[in-house]
Amino acid sequence: MQVILYEDAGVKWFGPLTLLRPAFDLRCGSLLLREKLEVRRPGWAVNLLPRRELAPLVSERYPGRGIDDVQDGNALLLSARVIVTDELLAAVGEETGDVILTSGGKPVGALLRGGAAERVRLVRDANGDLDALGIPLTRELPARVACYPWELVRLTAEEIKADAAVSGRLGTMEGEVHPSVQLVEPARISIGEGSTLGPGVVVDASSGPVIVDASVEVMANAVILGPAFVGAGSCIKVGARIYAGTSIGEMCKVGGEVEGSVFHSFTNKQHEGFLGHAYLGSWVNIGAATDNSDLKNNYSAVRVELNGEIIDTGSTFVGATMGDHTKTAIGTKLNTGTMIGVFCNVLSNGFAPKSIRSFSWGTGDGFVEHDIERAIATARLVMARRNVDLTKAEETVIREVHRTQTVPE
Repeated sequence: MQVILYEDAGVKWFGPLTLLRPAFDLRCGSLLLREKLEVRRPGWAVNLLPRRELAPLVSERYPGRGIDDVQDGNALLLSARVIVTDELLAAVGEETGDVILTSGGKPVGALLRGGAAERVRLVRDANGDLDALGIPLTRELPARVACYPWELVRLTAEEIKADAAVSGRLGTMEGEVHPSVQLVEPARISIGEGSTLGPGVVVDASSGPVIVDASVEVMANAVILGPAFVGAGSCIKVGARIYAGTSIGEMCKVGGEVEGSVFHSFTNKQHEGFLGHAYLGSWVNIGAATDNSDLKNNYSAVRVELNGEIIDTGSTFVGATMGDHTKTAIGTKLNTGTMIGVFCNVLSNGFAPKSIRSFSWGTGDGFVEHDIERAIATARLVMARRNVDLTKAEETVIREVHRTQTVPE
């Protein structure tokens, strides 16, 4: 089977999280959305159809997986926002012929019987609109489709459990565990090769699995409560408290108190301060004593400003969403449901604004536009510290986001 993960118009509702990355590279649980398909069907050819402005970037990161590599035969098109499950794949396997696949009556994919190469180009030219296929037949699927950042956060605890079940790694201890470490329910814990757990560490999987990937350092007296995931090369600092539902991507440094939050990759929150029910992109740096409210004092559902609209999340617990390369100053206070763009420097007296557009530089008296050349120069410096180069394709996307996000249309 060949599969094409495509982006549709709905990706804009992930706000800053998809400005510099395709939706299929968002994290939910311990895996990225595309990885949930790849680990379940390792023999399938998975090609990628991002929106036009990200096509060069995706081609650079995933050579040989573009729509030009789609074979002219049968294919499954699947929205990049779908959270793949075994149940979904079983349902897809029961379908025959050309059919539009729906969830809640809305298209989330298509099963093509023949002519895939040309028909996928029709979807590309229609910016992910499956109406371009002209298929009248529809079938409802047991599919969950993420629409907003807080949904990815809300589903992460459950998805860590599902991802752990697929991995088959639970109960493996390949790293170095200090004799004083307390492992609660070790059969539901995985410690990867090259990882170290320091003196006094507590890993408690009584409420869900804990996966510590390869080459992770968990420093003395840290506590990790499952379900939780710590990605390869990350560091959990001394005395950190990592609560259930937290997923930390690769090469992150995390300290203080974190509850039910998602860190994408290469992001630091090294110091004290509370982060709850938040989603942080890549290359984010959280200043010491930054605190994030995730619950309103009247316990009502949190409302978020996104794309100029006020959206009722329907959730009592919603923290901050922060785009790539954004930073907070020491002592920053973030209110419930705060939405912050990419390349922001958040500094304010009292609580920061609940909606901060990309490339905003805090001055204490307000925000000014962050100079694009300085922003890129800082990104190069920050990434070089982790031996990562800012590529030409990445720089092009950043400049285009700056142009569209800071200049009124």
